[in-house]
Amino acid sequence: MSASFPSLFPGMLLDAAGRYAEDHVAQEIQGDPVRELGWTATLVPEEAGGAGGTLSDLASIVEGLATHGLQLPVVETCAVVPLLLQAAGAETAHRWLEAVAEGSARIAPMTALSATPEHLAVAARHLDIGYELSGVVQGVDLTLPATHYLVPVQMDGDDAIFLVDAERVGAPKARYRTMEGRLGADFTLERLAVPESACLARGAAVRKARAKATDAALLLTAADTVAALATLIRQTVIHLKERRQFGVALSSFQVLRHRVADMYVKYLGAKGLVIHCFHEYEQNAADLRRTLRLTKVSLAESARACAESAIQMHGGMGVSEEVLATRTAQRLIASEFRYGDRLMHGARLLAQPQSDERVSLSNQTGSVR
Repeated sequence: MSASFPSLFPGMLLDAAGRYAEDHVAQEIQGDPVRELGWTATLVPEEAGGAGGTLSDLASIVEGLATHGLQLPVVETCAVVPLLLQAAGAETAHRWLEAVAEGSARIAPMTALSATPEHLAVAARHLDIGYELSGVVQGVDLTLPATHYLVPVQMDGDDAIFLVDAERVGAPKARYRTMEGRLGADFTLERLAVPESACLARGAAVRKARAKATDAALLLTAADTVAALATLIRQTVIHLKERRQFGVALSSFQVLRHRVADMYVKYLGAKGLVIHCFHEYEQNAADLRRTLRLTKVSLAESARACAESAIQMHGGMGVSEEVLATRTAQRLIASEFRYGDRLMHGARLLAQPQSDERVSLSNQTGSVR
Protein backbone atom coordinates (compact mmCIF):
# COMPACT_ATOMS: atom_id res chain seq x y z
CA MET A 1 0.00 0.00 0.00
CA SER A 2 1.72 3.14 -1.23
CA ALA A 3 0.93 6.42 -3.01
CA SER A 4 2.88 9.14 -4.75
CA PHE A 5 2.52 12.77 -3.69
CA PRO A 6 4.84 14.98 -5.77
CA SER A 7 4.86 18.61 -4.69
CA LEU A 8 2.53 21.04 -6.42
CA PHE A 9 4.92 23.97 -6.10
CA PRO A 10 8.46 22.63 -5.55
CA GLY A 11 11.35 24.93 -4.75
CA MET A 12 13.29 26.66 -2.00
CA LEU A 13 10.22 28.37 -0.52
CA LEU A 14 8.45 25.03 -0.16
CA ASP A 15 11.50 23.47 1.51
CA ALA A 16 11.96 26.40 3.90
CA ALA A 17 8.28 26.47 4.89
CA GLY A 18 8.23 22.70 5.31
CA ARG A 19 11.29 22.71 7.56
CA TYR A 20 9.91 25.52 9.69
CA ALA A 21 6.54 23.79 10.02
CA GLU A 22 8.12 20.47 10.92
CA ASP A 23 10.21 22.11 13.67
CA HIS A 24 7.38 24.18 15.16
CA VAL A 25 4.19 22.19 14.58
CA ALA A 26 3.92 21.03 18.19
CA GLN A 27 4.81 24.42 19.67
CA GLU A 28 2.83 27.51 20.54
CA ILE A 29 3.39 30.29 18.02
CA GLN A 30 5.86 32.81 19.38
CA GLY A 31 6.36 36.29 17.91
CA ASP A 32 5.52 36.85 14.27
CA PRO A 33 7.16 34.10 12.18
CA VAL A 34 5.43 35.10 8.93
CA ARG A 35 7.11 38.50 8.95
CA GLU A 36 10.34 37.30 10.55
CA LEU A 37 10.80 34.84 7.69
CA GLY A 38 10.12 37.59 5.13
CA TRP A 39 7.05 35.94 3.61
CA THR A 40 5.03 39.18 3.73
CA ALA A 41 7.34 40.57 1.03
CA THR A 42 6.49 37.79 -1.44
CA LEU A 43 3.83 39.66 -3.46
CA VAL A 44 5.17 43.16 -2.80
CA PRO A 45 6.77 44.65 -5.96
CA GLU A 46 10.54 45.02 -6.02
CA GLU A 47 10.30 48.81 -6.34
CA ALA A 48 8.54 48.82 -2.95
CA GLY A 49 11.24 46.70 -1.34
CA GLY A 50 9.53 43.37 -1.83
CA ALA A 51 10.45 40.14 -3.59
CA GLY A 52 8.22 40.75 -6.59
CA GLY A 53 7.05 37.15 -6.46
CA THR A 54 3.96 35.47 -7.88
CA LEU A 55 1.00 33.72 -6.34
CA SER A 56 2.70 30.40 -7.15
CA ASP A 57 5.60 31.45 -4.90
CA LEU A 58 3.17 32.11 -2.08
CA ALA A 59 1.45 28.81 -2.80
CA SER A 60 4.79 27.06 -2.16
CA ILE A 61 4.79 28.47 1.37
CA VAL A 62 1.15 27.49 1.88
CA GLU A 63 1.89 23.95 0.70
CA GLY A 64 4.93 23.61 2.95
CA LEU A 65 2.97 24.64 6.04
CA ALA A 66 -0.05 22.48 5.21
CA THR A 67 2.10 19.42 4.57
CA HIS A 68 3.19 19.41 8.22
CA GLY A 69 -0.04 20.73 9.69
CA LEU A 70 1.15 24.14 10.89
CA GLN A 71 -1.55 26.81 10.91
CA LEU A 72 -0.37 30.35 10.06
CA PRO A 73 -2.44 33.14 8.39
CA VAL A 74 -0.23 33.36 5.30
CA VAL A 75 -3.18 33.89 2.95
CA GLU A 76 -4.53 36.81 4.95
CA THR A 77 -1.20 38.47 5.78
CA CYS A 78 0.79 37.82 2.61
CA ALA A 79 -1.89 37.88 -0.10
CA VAL A 80 -5.05 39.71 0.98
CA VAL A 81 -3.24 42.65 2.60
CA PRO A 82 -0.83 43.59 -0.24
CA LEU A 83 -3.52 43.10 -2.89
CA LEU A 84 -5.96 45.35 -1.03
CA LEU A 85 -3.27 47.98 -0.49
CA GLN A 86 -2.82 48.25 -4.26
CA ALA A 87 -6.17 50.04 -4.41
CA ALA A 88 -4.59 53.14 -2.87
CA GLY A 89 -2.87 55.84 -4.87
CA ALA A 90 0.62 55.10 -6.13
CA GLU A 91 2.45 57.07 -3.44
CA THR A 92 0.29 55.79 -0.57
CA ALA A 93 0.38 52.20 -1.79
CA HIS A 94 4.17 52.34 -2.19
CA ARG A 95 4.64 53.66 1.35
CA TRP A 96 2.49 51.02 3.01
CA LEU A 97 3.68 48.14 0.83
CA GLU A 98 7.24 49.06 1.73
CA ALA A 99 6.29 49.03 5.41
CA VAL A 100 4.68 45.60 4.96
CA ALA A 101 7.77 44.22 3.20
CA GLU A 102 10.20 45.41 5.86
CA GLY A 103 7.90 44.49 8.74
CA SER A 104 7.60 47.96 10.27
CA ALA A 105 3.81 47.78 9.82
CA ARG A 106 1.93 44.63 10.79
CA ILE A 107 -1.29 44.92 8.84
CA ALA A 108 -4.14 42.41 9.11
CA PRO A 109 -7.43 42.42 7.17
CA MET A 110 -10.50 43.01 9.31
CA THR A 111 -12.56 40.56 7.29
CA ALA A 112 -14.37 37.41 8.35
CA LEU A 113 -12.58 34.16 7.57
CA SER A 114 -15.96 32.74 6.55
CA ALA A 115 -16.55 35.44 3.92
CA THR A 116 -14.62 36.78 0.95
CA PRO A 117 -12.90 40.20 1.02
CA GLU A 118 -15.75 41.41 -1.21
CA HIS A 119 -18.29 41.12 1.59
CA LEU A 120 -18.94 44.36 3.44
CA ALA A 121 -19.68 44.22 7.16
CA VAL A 122 -18.78 47.81 8.05
CA ALA A 123 -20.38 51.08 6.99
CA ALA A 124 -18.63 54.48 6.98
CA ARG A 125 -20.09 57.95 7.37
CA HIS A 126 -18.26 61.12 6.39
CA LEU A 127 -18.15 63.69 9.17
CA ASP A 128 -17.02 67.29 9.12
CA ILE A 129 -13.63 66.07 10.29
CA GLY A 130 -12.79 62.47 9.45
CA TYR A 131 -15.09 59.46 9.28
CA GLU A 132 -17.18 57.26 11.51
CA LEU A 133 -17.15 53.45 11.18
CA SER A 134 -19.89 51.14 12.42
CA GLY A 135 -20.40 47.42 12.02
CA VAL A 136 -19.77 43.92 13.34
CA VAL A 137 -17.07 41.67 11.88
CA GLN A 138 -17.07 38.08 13.13
CA GLY A 139 -14.31 35.53 12.69
CA VAL A 140 -11.27 37.78 12.15
CA ASP A 141 -7.91 35.98 12.31
CA LEU A 142 -5.80 37.25 15.23
CA THR A 143 -3.14 34.54 15.20
CA LEU A 144 -0.41 37.14 14.69
CA PRO A 145 -0.07 40.59 16.32
CA ALA A 146 -1.25 43.58 14.26
CA THR A 147 -0.45 47.29 14.37
CA HIS A 148 -3.09 48.21 11.75
CA TYR A 149 -6.28 46.77 10.28
CA LEU A 150 -7.43 47.03 6.68
CA VAL A 151 -11.19 47.52 6.78
CA PRO A 152 -13.33 47.23 3.61
CA VAL A 153 -16.41 49.42 4.06
CA GLN A 154 -19.47 50.71 2.29
CA MET A 155 -19.69 54.49 2.23
CA ASP A 156 -22.37 56.61 0.58
CA GLY A 157 -23.35 53.73 -1.70
CA ASP A 158 -19.75 53.20 -2.79
CA ASP A 159 -16.88 50.93 -1.76
CA ALA A 160 -13.86 52.09 0.23
CA ILE A 161 -10.89 50.74 2.15
CA PHE A 162 -9.74 52.16 5.48
CA LEU A 163 -6.45 51.61 7.30
CA VAL A 164 -7.01 51.97 11.03
CA ASP A 165 -4.56 51.79 13.93
CA ALA A 166 -5.09 48.71 16.08
CA GLU A 167 -4.97 50.85 19.23
CA ARG A 168 -7.84 52.95 17.94
CA VAL A 169 -9.92 49.85 17.20
CA GLY A 170 -9.32 48.48 20.67
CA ALA A 171 -9.83 44.96 21.99
CA PRO A 172 -12.21 42.58 20.21
CA LYS A 173 -15.59 41.76 21.69
CA ALA A 174 -14.75 38.05 21.85
CA ARG A 175 -11.75 35.77 21.33
CA TYR A 176 -11.83 32.03 20.66
CA ARG A 177 -10.04 29.10 19.07
CA THR A 178 -11.33 28.13 15.64
CA MET A 179 -11.82 24.56 14.46
CA GLU A 180 -8.40 24.33 12.84
CA GLY A 181 -6.57 25.95 15.76
CA ARG A 182 -6.44 29.60 14.76
CA LEU A 183 -7.04 32.47 17.15
CA GLY A 184 -10.29 34.09 16.03
CA ALA A 185 -12.02 37.24 17.23
CA ASP A 186 -15.21 39.26 16.79
CA PHE A 187 -15.03 43.04 16.48
CA THR A 188 -17.83 45.51 17.09
CA LEU A 189 -17.22 49.01 15.75
CA GLU A 190 -19.63 51.47 17.28
CA ARG A 191 -19.30 54.88 15.65
CA LEU A 192 -15.52 54.59 15.64
CA ALA A 193 -14.00 57.96 14.72
CA VAL A 194 -11.03 57.88 12.33
CA PRO A 195 -9.11 60.69 10.58
CA GLU A 196 -9.41 61.65 6.92
CA SER A 197 -6.10 59.95 6.15
CA ALA A 198 -7.55 56.58 7.21
CA CYS A 199 -9.46 56.30 3.93
CA LEU A 200 -6.94 54.85 1.46
CA ALA A 201 -9.19 54.53 -1.58
CA ARG A 202 -12.75 54.30 -2.82
CA GLY A 203 -14.66 53.45 -5.97
CA ALA A 204 -13.64 51.22 -8.86
CA ALA A 205 -10.06 50.76 -7.67
CA VAL A 206 -11.35 49.26 -4.42
CA ARG A 207 -13.71 46.87 -6.18
CA LYS A 208 -10.91 45.70 -8.45
CA ALA A 209 -8.52 45.18 -5.55
CA ARG A 210 -11.10 43.26 -3.52
CA ALA A 211 -11.86 41.03 -6.50
CA LYS A 212 -8.14 40.23 -6.92
CA ALA A 213 -7.78 39.53 -3.20
CA THR A 214 -10.81 37.21 -3.30
CA ASP A 215 -9.44 35.27 -6.28
CA ALA A 216 -6.05 34.90 -4.58
CA ALA A 217 -7.61 33.79 -1.28
CA LEU A 218 -9.78 31.15 -2.97
CA LEU A 219 -6.84 29.90 -5.03
CA LEU A 220 -4.42 29.64 -2.10
CA THR A 221 -7.03 27.97 0.08
CA ALA A 222 -7.49 25.38 -2.66
CA ALA A 223 -3.73 24.76 -2.72
CA ASP A 224 -3.78 24.39 1.07
CA THR A 225 -6.58 21.84 0.76
CA VAL A 226 -4.71 19.69 -1.76
CA ALA A 227 -1.50 19.74 0.32
CA ALA A 228 -3.46 18.80 3.43
CA LEU A 229 -5.20 15.97 1.53
CA ALA A 230 -1.81 14.52 0.58
CA THR A 231 -0.69 14.61 4.20
CA LEU A 232 -3.93 13.05 5.42
CA ILE A 233 -3.69 10.11 3.01
CA ARG A 234 0.00 9.62 3.75
CA GLN A 235 -0.65 9.52 7.50
CA THR A 236 -3.58 7.17 7.03
CA VAL A 237 -1.45 4.72 5.02
CA ILE A 238 1.25 4.81 7.71
CA HIS A 239 -1.35 4.13 10.39
CA LEU A 240 -2.84 1.17 8.52
CA LYS A 241 0.59 -0.34 8.01
CA GLU A 242 1.60 0.00 11.65
CA ARG A 243 -1.62 -0.94 13.48
CA ARG A 244 -2.48 -4.61 13.81
CA GLN A 245 -5.79 -6.35 14.42
CA PHE A 246 -6.45 -10.09 14.64
CA GLY A 247 -2.71 -10.59 14.30
CA VAL A 248 -2.36 -8.84 10.93
CA ALA A 249 -1.76 -5.27 9.77
CA LEU A 250 -4.86 -3.19 9.05
CA SER A 251 -3.44 -2.53 5.59
CA SER A 252 -4.14 -6.17 4.70
CA PHE A 253 -7.92 -5.64 4.91
CA GLN A 254 -9.26 -5.19 1.41
CA VAL A 255 -12.10 -2.87 2.41
CA LEU A 256 -9.63 -0.43 4.01
CA ARG A 257 -7.35 -0.61 0.99
CA HIS A 258 -10.30 0.25 -1.26
CA ARG A 259 -11.22 3.16 0.97
CA VAL A 260 -7.70 4.58 0.81
CA ALA A 261 -7.72 4.13 -2.96
CA ASP A 262 -10.94 6.15 -3.10
CA MET A 263 -9.30 8.91 -1.05
CA TYR A 264 -6.33 8.92 -3.40
CA VAL A 265 -8.56 9.24 -6.47
CA LYS A 266 -10.27 12.22 -4.86
CA TYR A 267 -6.85 13.73 -4.14
CA LEU A 268 -5.75 13.35 -7.77
CA GLY A 269 -8.94 15.02 -8.95
CA ALA A 270 -8.47 17.90 -6.50
CA LYS A 271 -4.86 18.31 -7.55
CA GLY A 272 -5.83 18.53 -11.21
CA LEU A 273 -8.43 21.19 -10.41
CA VAL A 274 -5.92 23.34 -8.54
CA ILE A 275 -3.35 23.10 -11.33
CA HIS A 276 -6.05 24.14 -13.80
CA CYS A 277 -7.06 27.08 -11.58
CA PHE A 278 -3.50 28.37 -11.36
CA HIS A 279 -3.20 28.12 -15.13
CA GLU A 280 -6.44 30.10 -15.52
CA TYR A 281 -5.17 32.67 -13.02
CA GLU A 282 -1.87 33.12 -14.85
CA GLN A 283 -3.74 33.48 -18.15
CA ASN A 284 -6.10 36.04 -16.59
CA ALA A 285 -9.09 34.03 -17.81
CA ALA A 286 -12.37 35.89 -18.11
CA ASP A 287 -14.33 33.20 -16.26
CA LEU A 288 -11.75 32.69 -13.49
CA ARG A 289 -14.19 33.37 -10.66
CA ARG A 290 -16.64 30.80 -11.99
CA THR A 291 -13.83 28.24 -12.18
CA LEU A 292 -12.79 29.04 -8.61
CA ARG A 293 -16.35 28.68 -7.36
CA LEU A 294 -16.72 25.28 -9.05
CA THR A 295 -13.39 24.20 -7.59
CA LYS A 296 -14.46 25.35 -4.13
CA VAL A 297 -17.61 23.22 -4.31
CA SER A 298 -15.76 20.14 -5.60
CA LEU A 299 -12.85 20.38 -3.13
CA ALA A 300 -15.17 20.90 -0.17
CA GLU A 301 -17.02 17.67 -0.94
CA SER A 302 -13.82 15.68 -1.55
CA ALA A 303 -12.04 17.07 1.51
CA ARG A 304 -14.93 16.33 3.87
CA ALA A 305 -15.31 12.78 2.53
CA CYS A 306 -11.58 12.09 2.95
CA ALA A 307 -11.50 13.66 6.41
CA GLU A 308 -14.37 11.48 7.62
CA SER A 309 -12.79 8.34 6.14
CA ALA A 310 -9.42 9.06 7.74
CA ILE A 311 -10.94 9.66 11.17
CA GLN A 312 -12.90 6.41 10.97
CA MET A 313 -9.88 4.38 9.85
CA HIS A 314 -7.82 5.81 12.73
CA GLY A 315 -10.40 4.53 15.20
CA GLY A 316 -10.12 6.03 18.70
CA MET A 317 -6.92 7.81 17.72
CA GLY A 318 -8.92 9.72 15.11
CA VAL A 319 -10.45 11.97 17.76
CA SER A 320 -7.16 12.91 19.42
CA GLU A 321 -5.66 16.23 18.38
CA GLU A 322 -2.22 14.88 19.17
CA VAL A 323 -2.45 12.90 15.93
CA LEU A 324 -1.40 14.79 12.78
CA ALA A 325 -4.10 13.10 10.71
CA THR A 326 -6.78 14.39 13.09
CA ARG A 327 -5.48 17.95 12.95
CA THR A 328 -5.27 17.70 9.18
CA ALA A 329 -8.86 16.46 8.99
CA GLN A 330 -9.96 19.43 11.09
CA ARG A 331 -8.05 21.72 8.74
CA LEU A 332 -9.80 20.24 5.71
CA ILE A 333 -13.27 20.54 7.20
CA ALA A 334 -12.61 24.13 8.29
CA SER A 335 -11.26 25.04 4.84
CA GLU A 336 -14.71 24.39 3.42
CA PHE A 337 -15.95 27.44 5.32
CA ARG A 338 -13.04 29.73 4.49
CA TYR A 339 -13.94 32.55 2.06
CA GLY A 340 -17.48 31.33 1.66
CA ASP A 341 -18.70 27.77 2.02
CA ARG A 342 -19.74 25.47 -0.83
CA LEU A 343 -23.42 26.32 -0.39
CA MET A 344 -22.78 30.02 -0.85
CA HIS A 345 -20.57 29.50 -3.88
CA GLY A 346 -23.02 26.98 -5.31
CA ALA A 347 -25.84 29.48 -4.90
CA ARG A 348 -23.81 32.16 -6.70
CA LEU A 349 -23.14 29.72 -9.54
CA LEU A 350 -26.83 28.98 -9.90
CA ALA A 351 -27.92 32.61 -9.62
CA GLN A 352 -25.21 34.27 -11.70
CA PRO A 353 -23.14 31.55 -13.40
CA GLN A 354 -21.30 33.94 -15.70
CA SER A 355 -20.92 37.01 -13.50
CA ASP A 356 -19.29 38.04 -10.26
CA GLU A 357 -22.01 39.88 -8.42
CA ARG A 358 -21.22 41.17 -4.96
CA VAL A 359 -23.01 39.30 -2.20
CA SER A 360 -24.91 41.33 0.36
CA LEU A 361 -24.05 41.10 4.01
CA SER A 362 -27.28 39.24 4.72
CA ASN A 363 -26.06 36.28 2.64
CA GLN A 364 -22.81 35.82 4.55
CA THR A 365 -22.20 32.49 6.21
CA GLY A 366 -21.40 32.24 9.89
CA SER A 367 -17.86 31.85 11.22
CA VAL A 368 -16.52 28.45 12.20
CA ARG A 369 -15.43 28.16 15.78
